[in-house]
Amino acid sequence: MKIAVVGGTGMVGGKVVAKLAADGHDVRILTRNPPAELPSGASHHPIDLKTREGLDSALAGIETVIDVANEQKAARQVLVDGTADLLRRCEAASIDHYVGISILGCEKFGFKYYAAKTAQEEVIRSAPIGWSLLKASQFHELLEMVFGSVARFRLSPTGSIPLQTIAASVVAERLAAIAVSGPTRETETIAGPRIETLAAMSRTWRRAEGRSALPLPIWLPGKAGRELRSGGLTDPDATVPGPTFGEWLADRH
Repeated sequence: MKIAVVGGTGMVGGKVVAKLAADGHDVRILTRNPPAELPSGASHHPIDLKTREGLDSALAGIETVIDVANEQKAARQVLVDGTADLLRRCEAASIDHYVGISILGCEKFGFKYYAAKTAQEEVIRSAPIGWSLLKASQFHELLEMVFGSVARFRLSPTGSIPLQTIAASVVAERLAAIAVSGPTRETETIAGPRIETLAAMSRTWRRAEGRSALPLPIWLPGKAGRELRSGGLTDPDATVPGPTFGEWLADRH
Protein backbone atom coordinates (compact mmCIF):
# COMPACT_ATOMS: atom_id res chain seq x y z
CA MET A 1 0.00 0.00 0.00
CA LYS A 2 1.19 3.53 -0.77
CA ILE A 3 0.92 5.52 2.46
CA ALA A 4 1.94 9.12 3.17
CA VAL A 5 2.82 10.05 6.75
CA VAL A 6 2.48 13.78 7.38
CA GLY A 7 4.81 14.60 10.24
CA GLY A 8 6.67 11.35 9.72
CA THR A 9 9.81 12.43 11.59
CA GLY A 10 8.17 13.23 14.92
CA MET A 11 7.80 11.32 18.17
CA VAL A 12 5.00 9.12 16.81
CA GLY A 13 5.47 9.70 13.11
CA GLY A 14 8.96 8.24 12.98
CA LYS A 15 7.71 5.05 14.64
CA VAL A 16 4.73 4.83 12.28
CA VAL A 17 7.05 5.10 9.28
CA ALA A 18 9.39 2.43 10.65
CA LYS A 19 6.51 0.04 11.31
CA LEU A 20 4.89 0.48 7.90
CA ALA A 21 8.19 0.25 6.04
CA ALA A 22 9.13 -2.92 7.95
CA ASP A 23 5.78 -4.41 6.91
CA GLY A 24 6.60 -3.80 3.25
CA HIS A 25 4.51 -0.73 2.48
CA ASP A 26 5.63 2.10 0.20
CA VAL A 27 5.90 4.98 2.67
CA ARG A 28 6.31 8.68 1.92
CA ILE A 29 7.45 10.95 4.71
CA LEU A 30 5.90 14.41 4.30
CA THR A 31 7.84 16.93 6.37
CA ARG A 32 9.84 20.09 5.85
CA ASN A 33 13.16 18.38 6.58
CA PRO A 34 14.16 14.77 5.91
CA PRO A 35 14.86 12.31 8.74
CA ALA A 36 18.44 11.56 9.75
CA GLU A 37 17.97 8.04 8.34
CA LEU A 38 15.46 6.74 5.83
CA PRO A 39 14.12 3.24 6.49
CA SER A 40 14.26 0.88 3.55
CA GLY A 41 11.05 1.32 1.57
CA ALA A 42 10.52 4.93 2.65
CA SER A 43 11.09 8.18 0.77
CA HIS A 44 10.99 11.83 1.78
CA HIS A 45 8.90 14.50 0.07
CA PRO A 46 9.46 18.06 1.34
CA ILE A 47 6.34 20.02 2.26
CA ASP A 48 5.52 23.14 4.27
CA LEU A 49 2.35 22.86 6.35
CA LYS A 50 2.07 26.62 6.79
CA THR A 51 2.43 27.63 3.14
CA ARG A 52 1.05 24.27 1.83
CA GLU A 53 3.96 24.14 -0.60
CA GLY A 54 4.73 20.69 -2.01
CA LEU A 55 1.56 18.97 -0.79
CA ASP A 56 -0.11 18.20 -4.10
CA SER A 57 2.92 16.53 -5.65
CA ALA A 58 3.62 14.63 -2.42
CA LEU A 59 0.08 13.23 -2.39
CA ALA A 60 0.07 12.05 -6.01
CA GLY A 61 -0.56 8.30 -6.23
CA ILE A 62 -1.08 7.88 -2.49
CA GLU A 63 -3.85 5.59 -1.17
CA THR A 64 -3.87 6.49 2.53
CA VAL A 65 -2.68 9.49 4.54
CA ILE A 66 -1.68 9.30 8.20
CA ASP A 67 -1.54 12.80 9.67
CA VAL A 68 0.55 13.02 12.83
CA ALA A 69 1.77 16.57 12.25
CA ASN A 70 1.88 18.80 15.29
CA GLU A 71 2.14 22.53 15.91
CA GLN A 72 1.97 24.56 19.10
CA LYS A 73 2.46 28.22 18.15
CA ALA A 74 0.26 28.26 15.06
CA ALA A 75 -2.01 25.45 16.24
CA ARG A 76 -5.22 26.63 14.62
CA GLN A 77 -3.54 27.52 11.33
CA VAL A 78 -1.89 24.12 10.94
CA LEU A 79 -4.14 21.73 12.85
CA VAL A 80 -7.58 23.13 12.00
CA ASP A 81 -7.39 25.18 8.80
CA GLY A 82 -4.49 23.07 7.56
CA THR A 83 -6.32 19.79 8.15
CA ALA A 84 -9.36 21.05 6.26
CA ASP A 85 -7.11 22.03 3.38
CA LEU A 86 -5.28 18.69 3.47
CA LEU A 87 -8.57 16.79 3.33
CA ARG A 88 -9.68 18.78 0.28
CA ARG A 89 -6.39 17.96 -1.40
CA CYS A 90 -6.81 14.28 -0.49
CA GLU A 91 -10.24 14.30 -2.11
CA ALA A 92 -8.83 15.91 -5.25
CA ALA A 93 -6.08 13.27 -5.36
CA SER A 94 -8.67 10.45 -4.99
CA ILE A 95 -7.18 9.30 -1.69
CA ASP A 96 -9.51 6.87 0.06
CA HIS A 97 -8.48 7.13 3.71
CA TYR A 98 -7.28 9.81 6.11
CA VAL A 99 -6.07 8.75 9.57
CA GLY A 100 -5.84 11.44 12.24
CA ILE A 101 -4.65 11.55 15.83
CA SER A 102 -5.88 13.56 18.79
CA ILE A 103 -5.66 13.68 22.59
CA LEU A 104 -7.84 11.82 25.06
CA GLY A 105 -9.87 14.38 26.99
CA CYS A 106 -8.82 17.44 25.00
CA GLU A 107 -12.45 18.54 24.62
CA LYS A 108 -12.71 19.02 28.40
CA PHE A 109 -10.13 21.79 28.58
CA GLY A 110 -10.04 25.34 27.28
CA PHE A 111 -6.29 25.49 26.72
CA LYS A 112 -5.50 27.04 23.35
CA TYR A 113 -3.74 23.96 21.99
CA TYR A 114 -6.40 21.56 23.27
CA ALA A 115 -9.12 23.74 21.78
CA ALA A 116 -7.34 23.52 18.42
CA LYS A 117 -7.14 19.72 18.68
CA THR A 118 -10.86 19.56 19.52
CA ALA A 119 -11.67 21.72 16.50
CA GLN A 120 -9.41 19.54 14.35
CA GLU A 121 -11.42 16.48 15.40
CA GLU A 122 -14.60 18.10 14.10
CA VAL A 123 -12.91 18.87 10.79
CA ILE A 124 -11.85 15.23 10.48
CA ARG A 125 -15.32 13.89 11.31
CA SER A 126 -16.80 16.00 8.51
CA ALA A 127 -14.14 14.90 6.03
CA PRO A 128 -15.16 14.52 2.37
CA ILE A 129 -13.30 11.17 2.22
CA GLY A 130 -13.11 8.05 4.37
CA TRP A 131 -11.53 8.76 7.75
CA SER A 132 -10.43 7.21 11.03
CA LEU A 133 -9.51 9.06 14.22
CA LEU A 134 -7.40 7.79 17.12
CA LYS A 135 -7.46 9.65 20.45
CA ALA A 136 -4.56 8.69 22.71
CA SER A 137 -3.62 9.56 26.27
CA GLN A 138 -0.47 11.54 27.05
CA PHE A 139 2.81 9.89 26.01
CA HIS A 140 5.43 8.52 28.37
CA GLU A 141 7.91 10.50 26.29
CA LEU A 142 6.16 13.79 26.96
CA LEU A 143 6.11 13.24 30.71
CA GLU A 144 9.78 12.31 30.66
CA MET A 145 10.58 15.57 28.86
CA VAL A 146 8.60 17.57 31.43
CA PHE A 147 10.35 15.91 34.36
CA GLY A 148 13.75 16.37 32.73
CA SER A 149 13.16 20.04 31.97
CA VAL A 150 12.00 20.89 35.48
CA ALA A 151 14.80 18.83 37.05
CA ARG A 152 17.35 21.25 35.59
CA PHE A 153 16.17 23.64 38.29
CA ARG A 154 16.32 20.85 40.91
CA LEU A 155 12.54 20.74 41.10
CA SER A 156 10.09 17.87 40.68
CA PRO A 157 6.39 18.30 39.75
CA THR A 158 4.05 16.76 42.28
CA GLY A 159 0.30 16.59 42.75
CA SER A 160 -2.70 14.27 42.85
CA ILE A 161 -3.49 14.68 39.14
CA PRO A 162 -4.22 11.20 37.72
CA LEU A 163 -2.52 10.34 34.44
CA GLN A 164 -2.66 7.28 32.18
CA THR A 165 0.35 7.73 29.93
CA ILE A 166 1.14 5.44 27.01
CA ALA A 167 4.26 4.62 25.01
CA ALA A 168 4.42 6.39 21.65
CA SER A 169 5.38 3.06 20.06
CA VAL A 170 2.03 1.54 21.11
CA VAL A 171 0.16 4.45 19.54
CA ALA A 172 2.25 4.20 16.38
CA GLU A 173 1.49 0.49 15.99
CA ARG A 174 -2.23 1.16 16.34
CA LEU A 175 -2.13 3.99 13.79
CA ALA A 176 -0.34 1.72 11.33
CA ALA A 177 -2.92 -1.02 11.84
CA ILE A 178 -5.81 1.39 11.33
CA ALA A 179 -4.23 2.76 8.16
CA VAL A 180 -4.03 -0.61 6.43
CA SER A 181 -7.49 -1.72 7.58
CA GLY A 182 -9.46 0.97 5.78
CA PRO A 183 -11.59 3.88 6.99
CA THR A 184 -13.85 3.30 9.98
CA ARG A 185 -15.50 6.74 10.14
CA GLU A 186 -15.24 6.30 13.89
CA THR A 187 -13.21 7.68 16.79
CA GLU A 188 -11.16 5.14 18.73
CA THR A 189 -9.62 5.92 22.13
CA ILE A 190 -6.58 4.24 23.67
CA ALA A 191 -4.78 4.85 26.96
CA GLY A 192 -1.87 3.43 28.90
CA PRO A 193 -2.01 0.33 31.11
CA ARG A 194 -2.07 2.09 34.49
CA ILE A 195 -3.55 5.20 36.09
CA GLU A 196 -1.03 6.87 38.40
CA THR A 197 -0.78 10.26 40.04
CA LEU A 198 1.65 12.88 38.85
CA ALA A 199 3.44 12.61 42.22
CA ALA A 200 3.92 8.85 41.91
CA MET A 201 5.21 9.12 38.34
CA SER A 202 7.59 11.87 39.38
CA ARG A 203 9.02 9.59 42.07
CA THR A 204 9.37 6.80 39.51
CA TRP A 205 11.29 9.10 37.19
CA ARG A 206 13.61 10.33 39.94
CA ARG A 207 14.43 6.77 41.01
CA ALA A 208 15.15 5.74 37.42
CA GLU A 209 17.39 8.75 36.85
CA GLY A 210 18.97 8.78 40.30
CA ARG A 211 17.90 12.38 40.80
CA SER A 212 16.81 14.30 43.87
CA ALA A 213 14.76 17.48 43.73
CA LEU A 214 12.50 19.78 45.69
CA PRO A 215 8.76 19.20 45.21
CA LEU A 216 6.96 21.63 42.90
CA PRO A 217 3.21 21.37 43.62
CA ILE A 218 1.10 21.61 40.47
CA TRP A 219 -2.28 23.26 41.01
CA LEU A 220 -4.64 24.67 38.40
CA PRO A 221 -7.69 26.69 39.48
CA GLY A 222 -11.13 26.68 37.95
CA LYS A 223 -12.79 24.18 35.64
CA ALA A 224 -9.53 22.99 34.06
CA GLY A 225 -8.07 22.17 37.46
CA ARG A 226 -11.20 20.29 38.51
CA GLU A 227 -11.19 18.28 35.29
CA LEU A 228 -7.53 17.36 35.72
CA ARG A 229 -7.97 16.29 39.34
CA SER A 230 -11.07 14.26 38.47
CA GLY A 231 -9.23 12.25 35.81
CA GLY A 232 -10.03 14.22 32.68
CA LEU A 233 -6.92 12.87 30.96
CA THR A 234 -7.70 9.23 31.78
CA ASP A 235 -10.17 6.60 30.63
CA PRO A 236 -10.10 3.14 32.29
CA ASP A 237 -12.28 1.74 29.49
CA ALA A 238 -9.64 2.70 26.91
CA THR A 239 -6.77 0.81 28.57
CA VAL A 240 -4.57 -1.17 26.16
CA PRO A 241 -1.57 -3.45 26.80
CA GLY A 242 1.88 -1.90 26.84
CA PRO A 243 4.66 -0.87 29.19
CA THR A 244 3.87 1.20 32.25
CA PHE A 245 5.80 4.43 32.70
CA GLY A 246 8.21 2.69 35.09
CA GLU A 247 8.74 -0.26 32.74
CA TRP A 248 9.28 2.07 29.81
CA LEU A 249 11.90 4.04 31.77
CA ALA A 250 13.65 0.85 32.89
CA ASP A 251 13.86 -0.34 29.28
CA ARG A 252 15.62 2.88 28.31
CA HIS A 253 18.39 2.44 30.90
